This record gives sequence, structure tokens and C-alpha cells, in this order.
Amino acid sequence: MSSEQLFANGRIAVMSTRLLTKDKYLRLAECNSLAEAIKVLVECGLGDASAAQPNDYEQLLRVETDKTLASLRELCTNVKVLRYLLCKYDYHNAKVLMKGKYMRQDFVSLCFDGATYSAEQMRDDFAEDNYGNYSKYMADACDDVDAEFANGNRAPQTVDRILDKACLAEMSRLAKSSGSQLVVKLCDLHVNATNLTLVQRFKQAGFSSETLGEWIADGGSIKRATLLGLFEGASPDDLSERYRNLYRRDVVQQESYVKRLRNDLVRDYADPMTVQPALEYFFAKIDEVDLVRRVLTEVKNGTDKDKIKEYINQCLTR
Repeated sequence: MSSEQLFANGRIAVMSTRLLTKDKYLRLAECNSLAEAIKVLVECGLGDASAAQPNDYEQLLRVETDKTLASLRELCTNVKVLRYLLCKYDYHNAKVLMKGKYMRQDFVSLCFDGATYSAEQMRDDFAEDNYGNYSKYMADACDDVDAEFANGNRAPQTVDRILDKACLAEMSRLAKSSGSQLVVKLCDLHVNATNLTLVQRFKQAGFSSETLGEWIADGGSIKRATLLGLFEGASPDDLSERYRNLYRRDVVQQESYVKRLRNDLVRDYADPMTVQPALEYFFAKIDEVDLVRRVLTEVKNGTDKDKIKEYINQCLTR
């Protein structure tokens, strides 16, 4: 391991002590208004006062995510692992900006600043159909979106389908070239879980197997034929235990279960002499933002405080 990564792991050990603790989440749950909850968050060091507008807490959470991505650039010295982790945010921005392009809207404010590419530059390039400054996966996907829209397939889901598949394909390539077995397994989990969730969602929505086939991403260890078989009613018994358990869960429960599988996998590879601590800290921070979002939403909606606390306890004991 490089001396830079060793130094970064020392920083991570200190930064991990600043993650929100259970008592701070429970303090959030006790808030009587969204404005009060935002004030508590800023006092706890999450976000900043300039972004702490009660009616736009998503902006505060984007600021916190951008800070996390900026920290990740300093804490992860493996360039391929870094690009793998940023890929999700690159493609989030690409989807937002491609939709904005065809809606003639400027959606830069909905993008993450900490991704690989400048959102402002992406907006300007995309408006000119100039994709040469981006990865081949993203460039080809944007060309495909343009072709679909030119042919009249102008639904927002067209952008999601094409760019989501490109994102997973690029993540798979980056994982394989990263030199990290942990990242390879994390990517396989991500692709498989995404596809299994698609099977469940499309079955519930009454879509056809042909439509599902257009959305299934390649690169996971669960084969396309197996996924289509599940859609047609095949038993999940041939799946490994983790994926059987995932598939049999309600769609609403699947996201939290995947996070648990991911965190278990990261802990299985615990090694302070590798990039593993950077991944563990990054996922902890992203999960923190997700849980804060859920708590703020429930406070805004006036949900019973005991129910919010019950949800917090469930999340923190997984």
C-alpha cells in the first residue's frame, strides 16, 4: 500500500468519530418542525447554514454529499476505485442534464458538484451534442438517447434506461481493472441486486418480459436467462442464499437489505493496510445522508415521533 493511502486511513479513523451517533438521530426525531430539525443538523456539523433552508433540505443534503465526494478524492488513492465510486454520481448528473436538454431547462442545481466532470461543462457540451470529453460508455449512451428521442421515444424513462445500463457497464469495467477483489464483489452485488429489483418491480407493474429485457444490465453473476425465468415465475431456489433472501423481500425492504449485504462484504475485507477503510467510511457517510433524508421527511410529514425512532433503531442495528 502507498504511504499516501496509509496516511489517508489514519485520517479516516479520526473522521469516522464525527459520524452522527444514535443519540443525535433521536434528537432529530424529537424535533417539532422541519426548521428545528435543520437547525439541529447544522449544529451537529452536517451541511452549512447557507444551505439550511427548511423548504429545500435536499440542497443541504446535496452539499453534504458533495463534501463527502470531495473527501473521497483525498482519501482514496486508487484511481480506478475512486472512479468506480464516483460513477453513480457522474451518471446521475448525465441523466439530469440530458433530461434538461430536451425539456429546455437548466438542471445544474440538481447535480452533484463532487462528481468527476463539471456539471456546468456537461450542460454546455450536452446542449451541443458534444460528448467527446466523457467516457466512451457515457458518450455512446448519450448518442443512443439522442437517437431514441429523434425517433420519437421521448419519455424520461428512455434516458434512465440507457444511461443506467451504461453506468453499470462502466462500473463493471472499472471494478475489474481496479485490482481490488472487494470492489469486484461490490460491483457484482450492485449489478445483481439492481437486476433482481427490476424483476420484482416490473412484475408488479405488469410489464412484459420484452420490456424487462431492455432494462436488464449485463455484468453480474446472475445470468439474463435466470432473471427472465424468475420474471416468468421460476423458483428462486437456485439463487445463492443472499439473493434468494433479497428476491423474496418486498421491494420496499430490498434497498435496506442490499445495504446490509454491502456493509457485511466491506467488513469481511477489513484491512487497515488497503483502500478498504476509505470504502467503509464513504458508504457510512452516504448511508448517513440517506437516513437523515428519511428522518427529515418524516418530521416534515408530522409522523409520530415514536415511529421515527423505531425506524432509526432498525437502521442502526442492521
